[in-house]
Amino acid sequence: MPEGDSIVRLAHRLRPIMQGKVLQNTDFRTPRLAALDLENWLVEDIVTTGKYLSMNVQAPSPTRLVNDSLVVLSHLGMDGSWQVDARPTHHTRCIFTFTDHQVLGFSLASLDVLPYDITQERLARLGPDILDIGWQDPVTAETLVAQVLKNFRQTVDQHIATALLDQRLVAGIGNIYRCEVLLLARIHPYRMLSELTDDQLTGLIKLCHELLTLNIPPIADEQTRRSTVDIRSDPSASFGIRIANATERARARADRRHRRNAPAYWVYGRQREGCLRCGQQIRTDVLGTDPITKRNITWCPNCQRD
Repeated sequence: MPEGDSIVRLAHRLRPIMQGKVLQNTDFRTPRLAALDLENWLVEDIVTTGKYLSMNVQAPSPTRLVNDSLVVLSHLGMDGSWQVDARPTHHTRCIFTFTDHQVLGFSLASLDVLPYDITQERLARLGPDILDIGWQDPVTAETLVAQVLKNFRQTVDQHIATALLDQRLVAGIGNIYRCEVLLLARIHPYRMLSELTDDQLTGLIKLCHELLTLNIPPIADEQTRRSTVDIRSDPSASFGIRIANATERARARADRRHRRNAPAYWVYGRQREGCLRCGQQIRTDVLGTDPITKRNITWCPNCQRD
């Protein structure tokens, strides 16, 4: 399942190719959409909400259509992708042809073309987007944090590790960041929401946002390898850590470019190497209450005792 930063990077890559461009041809290869023709429709914008990608399209003028604005709404799921100028395969779900490029959707978990208002109703079921542009404004950011905290407090009591993956509570966090943020906060994944203080929960939310932001433009482009290790000790900060500043990150990334197999994560995917923080053996459990939240979680019994 993609992380929210993957979708933001994807949108950043597709915008120069699609945004403001007119569709020359569309080929939807799913039964529900097979008869749909968006030829000559204008791609107005590409936006992300959690793990959903929305392509907003406008009908040519004049039009007699009931809905002259539609949204191509997709979710990548485990194996989906949007690719540029790729060769179609039996996994292709749609092909958008422009004058100079083709954009193809492969193995998409969901693909819908909906009126704008219905799209918004569907996306409204999600919690606040961990990468919402509102995070750039301090006042709005506090409102977003407060809403996520409220969602945590009002939902059925559950493990913090499953709550972080529940897109109805907060949208855009995937398994990688769940593992990493709990390790950095030294919080045991089996701790219940009710056992954590408001300060701990808000600290987790903010740390998730900061870690994901490190891996999206303008800080990181699509070719930049995702990493969560640019952390520095700071006794005055939440959990005693802070995000490295721009100078520190530049030096660290330059160093990693010259080192083979430089670690990108503290605990995720490090079953053989051990915890990057303490060096001890890590543990992998299956945790979750349903197919949506049931995933392998990697954690360090030495660091995450609380």
